[in-house]
Amino acid sequence: MKLVLGPTTYEGRVVDLRSHVVDGSTVAAAIRGQTRRPAVDAPEPTAVYDYAGYVRPDLGLRTRTALAAAARSTGHTTPEDTEIEALRERIAEIDPSVPDRTTRADRVTENDLAALQESVGVHRGRVQALEAVDADAAAARADLRAAATTLAERRTARTAAEQSRKRRREELRAYRERLAERRRLEDRLANRQRAARETLVERLRSSFETAVAEVPGPTPTEPFDADPITAALAVLRLADTPAPVVVAVDRFATPESAAAWLDAPVVRC
Repeated sequence: MKLVLGPTTYEGRVVDLRSHVVDGSTVAAAIRGQTRRPAVDAPEPTAVYDYAGYVRPDLGLRTRTALAAAARSTGHTTPEDTEIEALRERIAEIDPSVPDRTTRADRVTENDLAALQESVGVHRGRVQALEAVDADAAAARADLRAAATTLAERRTARTAAEQSRKRRREELRAYRERLAERRRLEDRLANRQRAARETLVERLRSSFETAVAEVPGPTPTEPFDADPITAALAVLRLADTPAPVVVAVDRFATPESAAAWLDAPVVRC
């Protein structure tokens, strides 16, 4: 690894930063590429770093999940993997966006239409009466056309509004069906992931128990009840750890011994 902290550049498998005022979380973030200072040139962290990449006194650890990540880092697979990938793809294909809730404004009531229809009837009757006595009906015809046009426009607007409401109801029903399907798939994905995790844990169970017993410090009676630091160090010993592990605990005599035991590059903070 290459690590640049202020004016100092470190290169090698082990970097000891205990003489610097730098927090281990900052270094871990830099290794993950989440911050630019200190500058770190090192391999990309594997998923196990999300759980055990920064070993510190206040570490909390989901031991089984971390152990499963360690198994993944060394190439272990499970019978559930194909289905898990398929479920992820199906979930990604489901559009979770909420449909547009706006609808076309419908300000035309049945009473409005009835009134307009009546108006057309009145104008039509007036035209017919004038024509019956050979009187000039031009103005009456114009009024009839205007009334008929208004009635047609209002009917069109009402039909459009009704279609808009119907479309919105269909979109909301489809949205609810998508959400239900997504929840069903997510539940199944979670179940398969739990099964895969247990498969991976079982594959490393014996090695993990041995590693826990070998971690410098107190040895727990039940390996899976080990304190988070012990469990994290045991997990890291079993994982493929190409990126530097940030160690901020005194379980090892030297940073070099930590790197040798973990078989990983180490930044001691």
